Amino acid sequence: MSGIFATIARRFTPFEPVADAMRPGEKFPSFVRRASGMQQVYVSVIAISVALANFLPIDLQRRVVDVAIADKDVRGLLMLGGLYLGAILLHAGLKYALIVYQGWVGESVVKTARDQLALVATQRSAREHARSGQTAGIIGNEIDYVGGFVGTSISDCVVNVTLMVCVASYMTYMQPVIALVSGVSLLPQILLALYMQKDLNTLVERQVALVRKLGNQAVNSFASHSTKRRAAFRTIRTIFSTRIEFYLLKFGLKTLLNIANAAGSLVVLIVGGYLVIRGQTTIGTVVAFISGFQRLSEPTGELLDFYRSYSQAKVQFRMIVQWVDGDHPTQTGHSAHGIDR
Repeated sequence: MSGIFATIARRFTPFEPVADAMRPGEKFPSFVRRASGMQQVYVSVIAISVALANFLPIDLQRRVVDVAIADKDVRGLLMLGGLYLGAILLHAGLKYALIVYQGWVGESVVKTARDQLALVATQRSAREHARSGQTAGIIGNEIDYVGGFVGTSISDCVVNVTLMVCVASYMTYMQPVIALVSGVSLLPQILLALYMQKDLNTLVERQVALVRKLGNQAVNSFASHSTKRRAAFRTIRTIFSTRIEFYLLKFGLKTLLNIANAAGSLVVLIVGGYLVIRGQTTIGTVVAFISGFQRLSEPTGELLDFYRSYSQAKVQFRMIVQWVDGDHPTQTGHSAHGIDR
């Protein structure tokens, strides 16, 4: 199987590179647009298709319960089940195509940038041996993270925003009261994530600085005086502590978001159940709304993840541009890739 994928992979070639992947003084959003060009438009079209295919099962669930099962219509049940399966397969196929396309765009940007960075590193290698540790990190993990963000950034936003608009519109049309409850239930997740994101960004930037510093120390200190070696080991210890702090904060936030999400589903179930008892809605609608709430919660979380990834990629892009431009600030860093994924 892997041989088939290897054969297919060899047929892929990167799209035409820009003159310079990294331009001094350029803002990160401008780099994303310039580096990927029209490819972002094409991948966004696939992203919209993925979102629409993900939306289809919501109404099919309602129809299965309220139409086929309520009317004891076996033929209708099988037909709706077939449509549901078709929607699942369509969504899976489109999502696979989207992920591959995003990967191709991201890797094309990485290749173009890496060509430029390798040339810069070659020109400086003779006179800047002391910085060879961070140079390896820049050409390796750092540009991988930035390029990967370029491949997924805009299209992932398109998927999640499209899905949120479709689901929210459908829920509002079917039952405005439950739709309002669902929207209010999502607010704690959004506010909590935005409030804690600043602390996460600070930890990521600190980690970036520490790992690049360690790269320089690894090349230049371990073979020299014992005092310098001890400094390198202190840096390693600090990196460990920073990673643990990041894990505590990141996964603590995820735990709180999961609790808020579960509580939101419970609120939707209770309000929907009350409306069913009062005869103001149907069981199928409540089932669809619980599924719809999850489909609202998931893209909300994805958009918050996008915000975090954007913040990290922006920091790393700025550092790489500074390096290309010949500016070596003391507080720079390696990749946050290892602590966030």
